[in-house]
Amino acid sequence: MAERAQQSVPETPDAPGEKVAQDTQGNRSSGSWLSRLLIVALTLGPAAAGAWLAYFYYPSLAQAAEQFSGTKDDKEEKKPSVEYGQFMELQGFIVNPAGTDGTRYLMINLGLESAKGDVLEELKEKEIVVRDTVLKLLGQRTVEELADISLRAQLKKELREAVNGILQKGKIDRVYFTQYVLQ
Repeated sequence: MAERAQQSVPETPDAPGEKVAQDTQGNRSSGSWLSRLLIVALTLGPAAAGAWLAYFYYPSLAQAAEQFSGTKDDKEEKKPSVEYGQFMELQGFIVNPAGTDGTRYLMINLGLESAKGDVLEELKEKEIVVRDTVLKLLGQRTVEELADISLRAQLKKELREAVNGILQKGKIDRVYFTQYVLQ
C-alpha cells in the first residue's frame, strides 16, 4: 500500500495561547474576515449617516435648537429694554356685546400704565367716568369683533384714546387686558 502523505493543517498563533486554523492555501478562515467586516460596517455606518445628516441639515437643526433653547447669536440686534411706568388696574367690567340681547357677555379687567404718577391719581378721581366710557365703547362691539384676536390691538388703542380724552394732567401710555373672557 502506498503510503498516503498526510497533510497537516498548520496553525499560526494570533495571541498567546490561541491558535487560528488556516485553510489549505494559508489564508485565515472566512468567518474571521466576515466578522471584522461586520464590525467595521457597524462602527462606520452610523458615523457616516450622522455626518451626512449634519452636513445637509445643520442650518435648520441649529435654528430649531436656538429657537427652543431661547439663545440667540450675538450677531442679532438686541431689542431695547422697555421702560415701564406705574400701573393701575380697573376690574370687574361685564358688558353685553352689541346684538346679543343679553345672551352673551364679555368680562374684562384693564391694566392702565402711565409714566406719571399724577395721571394715576387723576384716574382714581375720575374712575366712574372712565368705567362708563369703557363700558360704552365695549358695548358697541359685536361678538365677532370682540372674539377676533387680530382686532385686540386696535381695541386697546381705542380704549387708550377714550381714556386719554377724559384726562387733563397727562395721558395713559399703554392699556393691558389682564382678564378677557367672552361667553
